[in-house]
Amino acid sequence: MPCLLECGDLSPLSFSRDPRRLFGAAACVLALLSAASAADDRVDYERQVKPILREKCFACHGAIREEGSLRLDTAALARKGGDSGSAIEPGRAAASLLIERVTADDESVRMPQEGTPLDAAQIATLSRWIDDGAAGPADEQPERDPREHWSFRPPARPAVPVVRNAAWTSNPIDSFIAAEHDRHGLAGGPLAPKEVLLRRVSLDLIGLPPTRNELHEFLADDSEDAYTRVVDRLLASPQHGQRWARHWMDVW
Repeated sequence: MPCLLECGDLSPLSFSRDPRRLFGAAACVLALLSAASAADDRVDYERQVKPILREKCFACHGAIREEGSLRLDTAALARKGGDSGSAIEPGRAAASLLIERVTADDESVRMPQEGTPLDAAQIATLSRWIDDGAAGPADEQPERDPREHWSFRPPARPAVPVVRNAAWTSNPIDSFIAAEHDRHGLAGGPLAPKEVLLRRVSLDLIGLPPTRNELHEFLADDSEDAYTRVVDRLLASPQHGQRWARHWMDVW
């Protein structure tokens, strides 16, 4: 912030010639220090205000619930208000509905209705922020509705993509992998030998390599569903349940 006082030449020689310049320089320094101190006293919305709102208000005035059509998960939405009007009057904390509600003596109207009330320090922080203008980041985004997360959405079977190298695919999963190959300009590797396939699937599903008899039986089976029947056999074996139960028991 530029000094509004005319300090003039600040060299030591100028002070000796005209001592009044010293007082002007001192006043300029004090003005700068005062401006810096005022800037330091401003409430940091992201660091000080939003954590209070997140802890105390978002449960009822956030993405999941919008009691009274009021959301407080961004500064702009707080200034916009809800059914009862604006929750914040920038520059006037005492006239703001938000401060009125969090300081109410009547428990039936005091916010938050659930959990512990705001303490004196939290109320003071909100009041200072509002008195300073209730500013927030221009690009602040509201909370995303947690119900939009993929884990809460019912699964939908996607269409199997059409790929250039259809001969490389033997099931729908291969088609999705081949589609990524096409997108990145890659080519799929050759099919692994039967003995390698059997060892891979055995170690994966039951944690044990195939026996000699299982290997010879698989190598001698030239039917189209030979690999599918091996997978079904391994999935149905007690060792498959034991292998994967070990992971859950380790976590437990």
